[in-house]
Amino acid sequence: MQTVDLATWLRNNVDWNKYVSLVHAIGDELNERKLRFDKSDLLERSLELFSDQNLQYVNQEGVDHIGPNGVTIEMKYTEGSLFTRKTKKKKPHVADLQLMNSRGSSAGRELPENYADFLLICDTDSAAIIAKKDLVPYVIDAGDGLKTSKLSSNMIQYVFVPGEHKPLDLAESVSYKDAKMKMQQAFLAQF
Repeated sequence: MQTVDLATWLRNNVDWNKYVSLVHAIGDELNERKLRFDKSDLLERSLELFSDQNLQYVNQEGVDHIGPNGVTIEMKYTEGSLFTRKTKKKKPHVADLQLMNSRGSSAGRELPENYADFLLICDTDSAAIIAKKDLVPYVIDAGDGLKTSKLSSNMIQYVFVPGEHKPLDLAESVSYKDAKMKMQQAFLAQF
């Protein structure tokens, strides 16, 4: 599958209005160190639900989703990664993204063969995709893992850009942090 074809498929098969609504609802509530994993779990899992299960969430090392024709996709979310935060201008380079954490030195390491076929880069109100083969020249040693560096915006294919999708007005805004605390208290009350 070509990058442009996958970008079109994602554009047409994921409800990105729901995605931007979720991102808006979460806001910066889950940016604390202990809650960042919850944030990534919510965003990654949401694409399976928001695609009517057309994107299968698998949560494997280097692969978050299986898409059309069995293509594998790794998802990375970083606020301000694709467009400037205030003026929403396209950045000349994608913000550096941590691709893998080796919990030790990554000197001389490369993306493993089983790393996803495509990297889906998500921002608060935009998303883009790049094929692994096009990503590899921009992957560098980050000391304890691998990250991107100076990935030109010309190398990525946009799925959607700021202004195309707006957060839905939710009747009641729910705090994930509060809901998690209540769930933990209910669980602990069993003992």
